[in-house]
Amino acid sequence: MTTPQDPDNQPPQQPYAPPPQQQPYPQQQPFAAPPPLSESELAGSGGTGRPAVAEPREVRLSFFLWLAGALLLVVSSVLVLTQRETALEEARKAPPTPGVTTEQLESAVTAVLVFLVILGIVLAALMAFFAVKARAGRNWARIALTVLGVVVLLYHLFGFSLVGLIIVLVVAAAVVTLYLPASKAYFDSAKRVG
Repeated sequence: MTTPQDPDNQPPQQPYAPPPQQQPYPQQQPFAAPPPLSESELAGSGGTGRPAVAEPREVRLSFFLWLAGALLLVVSSVLVLTQRETALEEARKAPPTPGVTTEQLESAVTAVLVFLVILGIVLAALMAFFAVKARAGRNWARIALTVLGVVVLLYHLFGFSLVGLIIVLVVAAAVVTLYLPASKAYFDSAKRVG
């Protein structure tokens, strides 16, 4: 017969005691942040804090082409203002619109030219901004630059000029270099790192 203290006639078991040198569970340390990046690592990452991925020369070339295109776009946009008299002469040659005075015509031409200058400067600023981001390996910036390239092409369809043709060719070359195999590999590896 068994007693409640000793079921099945087995000797009483002792509670588990770890060996004297070891603790039952290792002491857990609180989460430690990774060490900060060094100056050279930050410089190589473009200040993004992401590890540096070797930038191919195609991406670097595209970056400088975008900057050149942006600079040319600003110059051509400002030069549009010098064409005010030519634009007024062309507007006067058009069939007259009833109820539009000469002052209104001049105001409309000036407003259109100022709008084109502002649009050109905004496009140039966006080109420079996205070029910096694309150089840092941001794939979304590469896509945005492609869209901007199409917008710049459409922008220069309104008035053909030699400067406009040069800008379109520079931007087209910049877009193409963003999609060359070395550039694609750079953006893919930057996507995996970041």
